[in-house]
Amino acid sequence: MGIWGPKLYQSDIAEDVRNYYMDQLRRGKSGKDITQELIARNKSTILDPDDAPEFWFALADTQWDLGRLEDGVKERAMYYLKEGNDLLRWEQEDPKNANRRAKVLDELRQKLDSSQPTEKRIVPYKLYRCAWSIGDVYAYRLDSNFARESGIYGQYLYFVKVDEAIWHPGHIVPVVYFYKIISDNLISLEKLKNTEYIPQFFTPVVYKKNPKKKKLYLLELLCTSARTIPHKKLHFIGNLQHVRRIDEEDLNPYSISWKDFENYIINNFRDWNE
Repeated sequence: MGIWGPKLYQSDIAEDVRNYYMDQLRRGKSGKDITQELIARNKSTILDPDDAPEFWFALADTQWDLGRLEDGVKERAMYYLKEGNDLLRWEQEDPKNANRRAKVLDELRQKLDSSQPTEKRIVPYKLYRCAWSIGDVYAYRLDSNFARESGIYGQYLYFVKVDEAIWHPGHIVPVVYFYKIISDNLISLEKLKNTEYIPQFFTPVVYKKNPKKKKLYLLELLCTSARTIPHKKLHFIGNLQHVRRIDEEDLNPYSISWKDFENYIINNFRDWNE
C-alpha cells in the first residue's frame, strides 16, 4: 500500500479506513458493525506487522474524533504505539521524516488517552433515484453557446433509457442510447424506433485501428438530485415497451455530467458524422 508522508492519513490504508468508516456511518450503520466489517475486509492488512499499525491508528483516531472510540480499538492502537515497530520502520526507511512521525504518534497517544468528545451526529446521505422508466424516450433541445457556434442552436437530440447504474455514494442514474439524428422539430416515437444509435466516447478512428474492439453506445447521465437534470430542455416523447439493444456491445457506459453534456455530445456527433 502507498505511503507518501509521515502524517496519520498520508497512506492508502489510513485513508481507506477513515473513508469507509465515514461512508458507512452516513449509510445508517452502527459504529460497531462498521468496525467488524473493516476487520473482516482487512484481514491480510491486520496480520501484516507493517500495515497493522496504520489500520488501528486510523480507526482509533477516526472513532475518537466522532465520539465513537471503542475499547477494543483503543487497546489495539495503544498496543502498537507502545510496541514501537511503526516508528522503527520510519527510522530505518525514511530517517528524514522519522522525527515528524514520532511527533504524530505521540500526539495520537495523548489524544487516545484523553476524554473523547460526545458522539457527533452524522448527516445521512440524501440519495437520488431518477424516476425515468426503461424505454422512456426524450428529446433534448440544444441551447448552449457551443451549439450556437456549431450551427445547431435550438435543434433536438434524442435518447432512450435502456438501463440504470449506481453513482457514488448510491444515486440511481439513467443509462441511455442516443439516436444518431438531429432535427429542427420534434420527431415522433414511431419514427425514432428504427433510427440507429450513435457510439459514445471513442472516435471512428479507434475502431478502425482496433476492428475487434466492441463499440461503446451506453452513456451514463449523472444526476445527484432532481435539480441537476435540465428539465426545461427535455421533452418526453413516449415510452418504448421493447427497446432495441446492440448485440456484442461494450457494456461499460461512459459517464457524463449534465453541466458538461452539451459540449461532449456535440463533439461526439461531429466525430461520427464527418
